[in-house]
Amino acid sequence: MAELAAVYRRPFAEQVAALRLRLGNQIPTGAWDDLWKSQHDRAFVVAGAMKADLLADLAAAVEKTIAGEGTLQSFRKDFREIVQRRGWHGWTGEDTEQGQAWRTKVIYQTNMRTSYMAGQHAQLVKAGYKYWVYRHGGSADPRVEHLGWDGLILPADHPFWKTHYPPNGWGCSCYVLGARSMKAARRLGGNPDIVLPEGWAALKPATGEPHGIGKGWGYAPGRSVADEINELVAGKVAKLPKRIAEDLEKDIGQPPAAPMYREARSLKDAADLVVEEGLAKQKVSWPSGAPLSGVNEAIRALREVEQRFDMVAMEAIGSGPAIAKMMRMRGAPRNASAWYSNGLRAIGWNKGGLSSELWGQTAEWRNKMMQEWRRSQSVQISRLPDGPAKTVAERVEYQWTVRMSGEGYPRSVAIHETGHRLHYSYWDEVNETLKGWKSEGWHLAVSKYGGSNPKEFVAESFVLYMEGPEQHWRIKPELLAFFKAKDRRHVTG
Repeated sequence: MAELAAVYRRPFAEQVAALRLRLGNQIPTGAWDDLWKSQHDRAFVVAGAMKADLLADLAAAVEKTIAGEGTLQSFRKDFREIVQRRGWHGWTGEDTEQGQAWRTKVIYQTNMRTSYMAGQHAQLVKAGYKYWVYRHGGSADPRVEHLGWDGLILPADHPFWKTHYPPNGWGCSCYVLGARSMKAARRLGGNPDIVLPEGWAALKPATGEPHGIGKGWGYAPGRSVADEINELVAGKVAKLPKRIAEDLEKDIGQPPAAPMYREARSLKDAADLVVEEGLAKQKVSWPSGAPLSGVNEAIRALREVEQRFDMVAMEAIGSGPAIAKMMRMRGAPRNASAWYSNGLRAIGWNKGGLSSELWGQTAEWRNKMMQEWRRSQSVQISRLPDGPAKTVAERVEYQWTVRMSGEGYPRSVAIHETGHRLHYSYWDEVNETLKGWKSEGWHLAVSKYGGSNPKEFVAESFVLYMEGPEQHWRIKPELLAFFKAKDRRHVTG
């Protein structure tokens, strides 16, 4: 049952118990770190909410949404009504639509994720597993340290779990599984060859936490109340009909195997999912026949960008024709894998943009075009003045787009289109970073498509940024600085 709960986004018993332990003690605070680490196990806070009646209403909205199987959208509606009725002003994010969307998502996801992991911690304790296995949550652009812990197998009483039990920072979706033997741990994705590096517990002066842990996250959510959670669940079991109680008892101690966010199970489900998670305001269809794996890959990318960057809310996500019809347009560009319309605040896909098939026509045609592009690049580079752009361009394996095909292609397409969103959302600020983008030769460091005009240059550079630090050397320094300034993960470490 807990596994099904994770898949279908329904809270399991231990999660609800952990959530209610927090909501039962509402503490007015001025900042998120007024309460520290495990103090959050028994307290509910919303930074800046200083009035008891306001905090009580917000706590009720959180419980209704998470324990009552609500959605981010329903919480946003309740939140707006509460702050208006209680006259709460001056809170971070109030002044803009994107700021409000960011603030409500932080409140919703932080309570969802920490209660989820606290409930899971109680299950692991109850089951008495010998080993715990750290699993990475699946982010396509992971924190390097978190990815390095993926598959780590340690005894349940190892001190690592006191500080590194996830979540280990804002937006972290890592999780932990329990095993009774080393063989079982390997079946769960554990790798005995992964070991903790020397000095793993050393603290960074800037955060006061070990490397890879965000400030204030160096504790195990739910650890201080694990026994209490299990007592609450046991009391509930005693009151249930025998058959249901037996099923629940059998499930206790079997931690959810899935990360927080579920995958779409069909194209129709994908249309519901993007609205449910607040990625789009309206539901539209996805291209008929599009591979579901590609659709989920695109959704994961959109989710990650939404978590990391502050941008305008989307009106719709889905197939180009469906969006065009909805907005009474004649149709989306037929030759585009995907497109973004600033006026509509919508992203539309065709089937090709969600497929990992090789881009282009035949292999012979593709290879011929690649040779022509690279020859053209060599000529252009030879004409550039000596400088950073020329040095970078000489090192680049020039191609049509940053990622032309294969695994990660739907992700790169989704990120490319959200790169246009980012550009339009900060139009003047981004354009200021583009001075000399072509005359200095930075377009040759990105891609053929990225050199076609300033908008595509920004979108292709954004794909490079989201590919990870190993690709950041190819981005125009001023534009790279802008991306970093807007990236919450970079700012918070």
